[in-house]
Formats: sequence, structure tokens, C-alpha cells
Amino acid sequence: MSKFTEFRREFHKFAENGWREIRTSARIAEILTGMGYQCLMGPDVVNTDSIVSFVRPTQEEMQECKERAVAQGADPAFVERTCGIPGVIAEFDTGTEGPVTAFRFDIDCLPYDEPQTPGYRPFDEGYISCNPGAVHACGHDAHTAMGLGIASALAERKEQLTGKIRLIFQPAEETFGGALSIVDKGHLDDVQNFIAMHVALSAENRPLPSHTICCGCKDFLSDRQLDVTFHGRAAHPCGAAQEGKNALLAACSAALSLHAIAPHEQGLTRVNVGMLQAGIAPNTIAPNALMQIEYRGETPDICEYLGKRVFDILDGTARAYDLTYTFDDYGEVPVGKSDDAMMEIIQRAAQKVPWFETIYFEGNVGGTDDAAAMMTRVQKNGGIGAYIGIGTDTTQPVHNAEFDIDEDCIDAAIELCMHALREIHGK
Repeated sequence: MSKFTEFRREFHKFAENGWREIRTSARIAEILTGMGYQCLMGPDVVNTDSIVSFVRPTQEEMQECKERAVAQGADPAFVERTCGIPGVIAEFDTGTEGPVTAFRFDIDCLPYDEPQTPGYRPFDEGYISCNPGAVHACGHDAHTAMGLGIASALAERKEQLTGKIRLIFQPAEETFGGALSIVDKGHLDDVQNFIAMHVALSAENRPLPSHTICCGCKDFLSDRQLDVTFHGRAAHPCGAAQEGKNALLAACSAALSLHAIAPHEQGLTRVNVGMLQAGIAPNTIAPNALMQIEYRGETPDICEYLGKRVFDILDGTARAYDLTYTFDDYGEVPVGKSDDAMMEIIQRAAQKVPWFETIYFEGNVGGTDDAAAMMTRVQKNGGIGAYIGIGTDTTQPVHNAEFDIDEDCIDAAIELCMHALREIHGK
């Protein structure tokens, strides 16, 4: 087992949710410092004004995260350097003039429990998540290990390369604001080349197994999420029903209408009401209802269309039921497309890695990743980027609590990126 697979298992065991990745950040910085890197941490990595208040932990919650990090083996000095804000950036500076390339590695997990199931490798081999409500079911533990592997390989090749390579270990990909907070801090403004990787994507709309790769994806969907609260009025359903304003019925009506929004002819659309909570008692007309809504589109025009239809439905429902609503807006993750020029570099690099037996030029995201915010900023400044799919056999689909991977993909991805960097930064 390589040391980077060991790192992956460590991060898997100590999984942490978005904006709470304190142990993860402290360990990344500690490992990178041991390699000779100087690390930016905490507020030096993210623009804290870009973190929406309702996803950010309270001071009390963050203190608990810091105490847990130390209890789980993180160096207290690096924990303090986070200042309660996760994320790490390290830069490999060759000292000679050349391009700037940035890599993004997401470090957060998903907010549910990992099953304690005999026969499931993380359980059998002792690296199952020990943190309740936290599981690496999307491969970010592997991405983090890949980043550390690239850092290690770079440290041995300073004399062979030019320019700068920036390694961005990003918090909160699964929630909101992680990538945008780093973009808003200016860390992508001088970058000409951008690369992000993700395990378990697809090509030709089929999952990528081990020994395969797609060199980039172009089918990103935007993602916008809203927490909508309908404010009605409680009343007895028999005694004075006419005085009530039923927020539960309003939310149900809105949910059905939202799911009936017509698809757009120009590309993919997705609308989902993922959660609905309403009411206070069975013998009381529900005075409140909370809906969590997500909508995605393939182009800016589609996103605008969806946004108008969503709010038309919310406005119309509120009028129909004679009540009001308020909402919290998590913001929008933008659409994105990999560049052919970077995908061609990745293709040539993949051809040099024996582990990759099948190489697809273009693959499928099938959804959203906020790496698009970083890639889009680089592209707007004249640079190029790619979002790469690293094939791996899996035990379950991504976002399933029993998701595990073929860990051989980690070393293959590291080797791939080093071949790409030799082409971009070689003397």
C-alpha cells in the first residue's frame, strides 16, 4: 500500500463536513510542511464574506471541531492556524519564469453515517468513519491524497520545471461557497492552467471503471439552492378553519408545480424539492412549512428560465393560499466546460500511464461541481482548464454511504498529473 493510499484511509476515517474540515486542513498543512512547503491556511485561503451565514458553523460548533481535531491526532499548532476556517493552499515555485497552473482538490465529506457492516472493506480494515453524520461517499478523501502525492512528486523535480504550481485544498464542495470563497480571494486571478479531478465519473453515459479515464467534461449543470419558508396561520381544522392559512398545503402545491416545470429545448434542466417539513400538530392547520429546493441548468439562459419559473410558482402559490414566504439563497454554482487544449494535454499524459487502458477524450459530470467557478475564472482571464474523470471500480454509486473505490487509481492519477505538468512546465 502506498503512503498516499494510507493518507486516503486516514482522511476517510476522520471525515468532516463542509466548513468543518479542521482536522483535515491541519493534517494536510502538517504533511505539506514536512515536504518543505509553506502553506496558506484559514482566512488567507478563503474570503470569509463569501460564506453564507446559514452554512457557516457557529463559534461554539467550530470550537468543538477544533477540540475534536486535536483529540483525533491533529497538531494543535496547525489547528490554531486555521482560525476556525478550513482550507489549505501550497505553492510549488520553481524560481524560474513560466506559467501558473492551479489544481483543485476538494476535502469535505457528506452528512450521513457510514454503515458498520462486516464485509465492507472500510469496516473490516479499520478505516470506517469515526465521526457521526460524516462519510466520504464521493471520493474527496482520494482527491486529497492525490493532491499530497502531486506535492510530493513536485518536491523531487524542482530543477526540471518552470513557473508555479498552486495546490488548492478546497473546503465545502458539497455545500456552498467553497470554491467561490477562494475565487473571491483572488487565488485564480494569475492562473493560466487549471486542473481538477474526480473519481467515479462517466463516459458515454456509463460509469468509468478502473483503468479508464476521461480527459475532460463539458456537461456541467449550474446549481442553485433555496430554503423556502411559507408563513401561514394556525387554526383549528374544525372550529375555525376559515381563519387558518395552510402552509403545508401551499408547500405541497408548490412542490408539485416545481416538479412540473417544462424542460428547456436548449439543454438539460433539473428541479428537485429534496426536503419538506411542515406543521406543529395533527389537530392544527399548519402555520409554517420549510422546503429545500434545488434547480440546475446547462446554460445561463436555461438557469435564468428556471429561476423565473421557480419564483413565479412561489409567488403564485403564496397568493393562492393567502400567505407569505421568505427564502435563504445559497447562491449559484456556475456552468462550466473543459477546454479542448487542456484535454489534449491530459490525453497525451494518460497515454504514458500504463494503468489507463481505455482513454475517453470527453466524459460526463452528470451534475454540478463548484470547481466550475474556478475553471470559469481562469477561462475568463484567457486561460484553459479541464475537469478530469479518473476511472475506478466502486462498491456503490457516489453519494451512497457504502461507497468505496479501487485505491490503485490514486497513484495512477498522480502519475498522470506529473506527465501533464512536464508538458506544461518542462524546461
